[in-house]
Amino acid sequence: MVDTRARVRRATLPRTVPGRLRRYTLGCVLLAVLAGAVGVTAASGARDSWDTIGDRQAPQVVDATGLYQALTDLDGQSADVMLFGADPSFAAARSTALAAFATDRTTADRDLQQATVSAAGNASAQKALGSVLDELGQYQDLAGRALALNDSARRPAGHPLPAALTLHRQATDLMRTELLPAADQLVNANNGAYEATYAEQRSALATALLWSAALLVLLVVALVAVQAWLTLRFRRVVNPALAAATLISLTLLGLTASLFPDQREYQRVARHDAFDSVVALTRARALVSDANADESRYLLDADRAAVYQDSFLSTSQAVLALPGATISTYDARLAAAVDAYRANHDDVLFQGFYGTEFHNITFAGEREAAERTLDAYQAYQADDRRIRADVARGELSQAIAYDTSYATGGSNADFGAHDAALRQVIGVNATAFHAAVHDGSAELDSDIPLLAGGAAAVVLLCLVGVRPRLAEFRR
Repeated sequence: MVDTRARVRRATLPRTVPGRLRRYTLGCVLLAVLAGAVGVTAASGARDSWDTIGDRQAPQVVDATGLYQALTDLDGQSADVMLFGADPSFAAARSTALAAFATDRTTADRDLQQATVSAAGNASAQKALGSVLDELGQYQDLAGRALALNDSARRPAGHPLPAALTLHRQATDLMRTELLPAADQLVNANNGAYEATYAEQRSALATALLWSAALLVLLVVALVAVQAWLTLRFRRVVNPALAAATLISLTLLGLTASLFPDQREYQRVARHDAFDSVVALTRARALVSDANADESRYLLDADRAAVYQDSFLSTSQAVLALPGATISTYDARLAAAVDAYRANHDDVLFQGFYGTEFHNITFAGEREAAERTLDAYQAYQADDRRIRADVARGELSQAIAYDTSYATGGSNADFGAHDAALRQVIGVNATAFHAAVHDGSAELDSDIPLLAGGAAAVVLLCLVGVRPRLAEFRR
C-alpha cells in the first residue's frame, strides 16, 4: 500500500511542478505585456497630443485672433482714409492708411484660407468661418464703394460725403455685428478644442499612471513570489534572470511614476502658465486695435460719436476692466490700480485680459514686459482723452492730426509702442509654451522605447529564467 502511494506521488510530481511553473511564468508574462501595453499606449497618445496641440490647435487660436485683428484694423484704416479726405496736409498719412488697408485685406484673406483648411472636424469653427466668408466680401464691397465715392467728391478732412458715410456706416455695422462676432466665435471654438484636448489628455495620463503602477506593482510581487517558490522548490538561492526581470520591473515602476506626472505638469505649464496668457494677450491686442478704430470712427461720424465713444470704453474695459469706471474716470481709476499693483504685486485691482495676465505672471522677464505694456496702455488711454478734448473745443483737424500721428508723443505712435510692448509679453509666453511642448515631446521620444523595451526584456527574462528548471523535468 505504501509503495503504491509513493509511486503515484513520484508520477504526479513532475506533471504538477512544471504545470505550476508554467502558470506562474504565464502570469508574469501577461502582467509585463499588460503593463507595457498600457504604458506605451498612454505615452504614445500623449506624444500624439503634443503634435495636435503644438502643430494645429494652438496655432489655430493665434491665427483666429490674428484674423480678428486684421478685420478690425481693416475697418479702422478705411475710416482713416475717409477721415483724411482730399486734404493735402494728410496726403502722407492717407497713403500709409491705404497701404495698411491693403495689407489687412491680404492678411484677412490669408488667415481665412488657413483657417478653412485647419477647421476640418471642428463644427463650431466651421460655422464661424462660414459667417466670416459670407460677410467679408460684402464688407469689402461696401467699404470700397464708400472710399471711391468720397474720393471722387474731394472732401475736406473730417467732412465725408453723406452718401459715402452712409455706405461706410453699413460696412462698419456689418463688421461690428457680423464679422467680428464670428471671428470671436472662431477664437473660442479653436481655444475650446485645445482645452478639450488638454482635459482629455490630463485625464488619460492620470488613468495610465494608476493602471501602470498597479500592474507593475503586481508584476514585481509576482516575480518575487515566483523567485521565492523556485528557491523553496529547487533549493536555488537566486534565479539571475528573474532577479534581473524584477529589477527592470522596479525601474519601469519608477519611470512610470515620474513620466506621467511629468507629462501632466508639462501639459499644465503649456496650457495654463503659458497659453492662457497667449490667448488673453492676443485677444487684448486685437481689442486695442478695435478701440483704435473706434477713435477714427468717432472723429469721422459726428452723429454716431457717442456710440463710438461708448464702444471705445467697453472695449477698453474688456482689455483692462475697472468696474464702474466711465470715460472721464477711467484714467484716474487706472492710475490708482497701477499704483496699488506697484506697491504690492499681489494687489491686482483690475480685471479683463490684462487682469488675467497679471494674475498669471510665471516666466523670467514676463513681469518686466507686462509692466512696460501697462505703462504704454496708460499713455495710449491718456491720448484718447486729449483727442476728445480737442473735439469738444471744436478743433477737429487738430484732433485728426494727433489721432493719426506717428511722431513721438502722437496717438498712433503711442498705440504702436503699446503694441510692441504687448508683443514682447506674448513672445515670452509663446516661447515658454513651445519649450513645454518641446520638452514634453522629447521626454516621450526617449521614454517610450524604454517602456516598450523594458516590458519586452521582462518577458524574455521570465522565459529564460524558467527554461532551465523546466528542462530538468524533460531529462
